[in-house]
Parts: sequence; structure tokens; C-alpha cells
Amino acid sequence: MLYRGTKVALAGAFMNFSLGLFYAWSVFAEGLIQEFGWSKAEAAFPYTLELLVFSIAMIFAGRFQDQMGPRRAVTICGLFTGTTLIICSFVIHPVGLTLLFGLLFGCAAAFGYASATPAALKWFPPEKRGLITGVVIMPMGAAALVWSPLIKFLIGKVGLRGAFVACGLFLLVAITLAAQAMVLPDHKSSSIQPAGEARSAAAIDWRQLLCNPTFLLLWLMLGLSTGTGHMFIGQLVQVAELNFQVPWGYLFVSLFALTSTLGRLGGGLLCDRIGFLRNIRVALLFLGGAMLIFFSGRGVPALVAATLILGTGYGSLYTSFPTAVGHLFGLDNFGFIYGVLFTAMGVAGFIGPLTAAALADRSGSYDPAFLIGLAATLLCFLLSILLHRYTGAAPKSSAEEASA
Repeated sequence: MLYRGTKVALAGAFMNFSLGLFYAWSVFAEGLIQEFGWSKAEAAFPYTLELLVFSIAMIFAGRFQDQMGPRRAVTICGLFTGTTLIICSFVIHPVGLTLLFGLLFGCAAAFGYASATPAALKWFPPEKRGLITGVVIMPMGAAALVWSPLIKFLIGKVGLRGAFVACGLFLLVAITLAAQAMVLPDHKSSSIQPAGEARSAAAIDWRQLLCNPTFLLLWLMLGLSTGTGHMFIGQLVQVAELNFQVPWGYLFVSLFALTSTLGRLGGGLLCDRIGFLRNIRVALLFLGGAMLIFFSGRGVPALVAATLILGTGYGSLYTSFPTAVGHLFGLDNFGFIYGVLFTAMGVAGFIGPLTAAALADRSGSYDPAFLIGLAATLLCFLLSILLHRYTGAAPKSSAEEASA
């Protein structure tokens, strides 16, 4: 059983690595600006829309995965993401590319991302959930380190249109093949569900979730915590230039991607050892510490330290919240419940960067944004205490849950 589960987890990890291509959109945007004369706003909007559509589509993709299975969902992801990028090569127009990448690619990507984690988790016992979640989602964080230079190379060799076609063909083949390994265990070989963990065999709709205080607390915590990261992920170059007078801020983007990747795996291991709630609090301490170091403005060492800490804490959150959903709501409707929860990240990803940029334009510094980020992490920490008291369950580790 574990051997088959390992194949499912690795297939999900490979699929997430492939989908991580969209984190390298800035390279495509640079090609659109230089090769086709687009404005910066025109080149950035497809990616902004994709993030928003992706978070909303997670609701429907999660429900589809729960009902129809991960293999069909991931196959849809591979067929439509790959085909979309190929068509993009023929429609180099602001409206057309925005609709194709922003809407179609965003929707299709959600079908893959919503399926990989729940499919893998159902093969493993509860004491390994954090680790498996980290293994499955870690490659998406690492993808930018590979895709960015690769797409840059392709554009230099075959042009922007050729790069779209090459990337589209890769996704079409790679994700569709990975889908064939995405299977669920039968009832007898399903992972053991510990006593006290929620069971959700009956279908659940979004109205029930919105009336559930536990879910609402998780939604607010996810939005506040990831929103703090989103405020600066896309603006590290500007933060380095404006607050630290460092002209090579692009290096910090790669540094953030690396630490975020390691944070996802490390967060998974910590979830198994100390429980998801304690791990969220550790991540919040990292985020708050990064805000304070950024705010200090003490030169390049502070910028390096803050980026390292911010990336580690932000990456760890990606493991903590899926683990929390599995513990509090069970795995039967995991795709749908996490899909609805994921909308908090979409809202945060839309509001956070705009807020940070607007404050920087007005004040000439990112200091006000750092203070808002610090306040958000403190509020999120208070909400974690409320969640603990409301659920009436100690934030146990997965191993403790399994032995209950």
C-alpha cells in the first residue's frame, strides 16, 4: 500500500512542479514587453487574473475531485493547461492572452492542484500527513528556480511564441501522464482515521462551511497569514531598492523561492511532530520577525535575514492549512473544503500587493506595509488561540492523534 501511495505522492509532486511554471510568468511578461511592445500593466494583468481565477476555481475543482476522482481531474488539468499555452502562441494580444491565461489556464490549473494532496494523503496514516503534504506541494515552490531560467533560454532561442509552444507541449504530456498514477485506495486499504478526528462522508456545501465557526477562523487565519507574504513576494525587488538601496533585488526573489520550498517540507515535518496549530504559530512568529527586521532597515544583512525568515514561514503555511483541514474536517470532502478555504489566499493575493504598492507610492517607503504585516500576524496569532479554545482540542501532533 505504501509503495502505491509513494507513486501517487511523487506523481502529485511532479504535477505541482509542472504547474509551478506560472510562477515564472514575469519572464513571459518581459518577453511581451520587449518583443511585442506591451506596457508593464498589460503584461502583468494575465498573471493577476490567473491568481484570482485559480483561487475561485479551486472550489469547483475540489468538488469535482471528491466526486469523480483525482485521475480525471488531473487529466483535465494537463489537457487544458498545455493546450492553452500552445494557443497563447497564436494570440499575442492583451485581451486574448488575458482571457486565455487568466481564465482558462487558471481554471485548469486548479483541477490539478486541488487533486494532488488529497489523493496522496488517503494512502498514508495520519502520522505522516504533514510530511506527505510537504512532499507533494514542495516542488511548486521550487519550480520558479528551474522554470525562470529555462523559459528565458527558450525565448532567447526560439522566441516568445516558440517558448509558449514548448512549455504547452511539456504540460500537455507531463501532467497527462502523471494523472495515470493518481488513484485512490479502496475502502479496506484507506488510511486509518484516528479517534476524535472529524469524519465527513456526507456531502457538504459552501453554506454549511460559512456557518461553521471553525472554518471561518481558518479562513481568516489563512488570509491574514498568506496576505502578509503576498504583500512582498512580488515586490522584493522594489523593497530592496526603495528601503535598502540595493539594485540587485532580483537575487532575493530566488532566495525567497528557495527558502519557501524548504519551508514547505520543514513545515510538514513539524506538523507531524508538534501538530498543525503549533506549526502555524511558529510560522507566524517567523512572519512577524521578518516584518520587524525589514522595518529596522539595517542594510543588506537585515534584508537577507528577513527574506530567509519570510520565505521559511510563508512556505510552512502551505503545509499547515491542508493538514488542519484533514484533522478538523476529515478527508472525504477534503478537495471541496480546502478549495473553499483557498479563496482566502486568492483574496489576500489580490489585496495584499495592491495595498503594499499603494502605501509605498504614497509614503516613499514600505515601512507602513511592514507594520500592517506585523499587525496581521499578531491578529492571526490571536485567532489561533481562539480556534484552539473553540474546538476544545489540544493541537496534538499527528503521531499523538494516531495513537489516541
